[in-house]
Amino acid sequence: MTSLAIQLPDDLSQFVRASVNSGGYHNADEFFVSVLSTFKEQVESALTEEESAKLASLRADIQHAVDQVDRGEVIRDFDMTAFLAERHCEHAARQTA
Repeated sequence: MTSLAIQLPDDLSQFVRASVNSGGYHNADEFFVSVLSTFKEQVESALTEEESAKLASLRADIQHAVDQVDRGEVIRDFDMTAFLAERHCEHAARQTA
């Protein structure tokens, strides 16, 4: 799990403490995980089917890339500037042909 530090206005900080003290949550971390999970569900449920499919596809592509990196399947010494310059030249040549 990742740690994240945030600063809250006093009124929101008091609300979090009151929510934890009421017994609804064990600690502030649990409170924020619950609130953010609920918000995430609301945002994602507002997506159209097409948007949800795109989101799922993007997540799968990202996970595939992360898995490749974890396995060491990466291109070493890749020069993005040179790669893009080469693509630009190829594109320009096609436009003038």
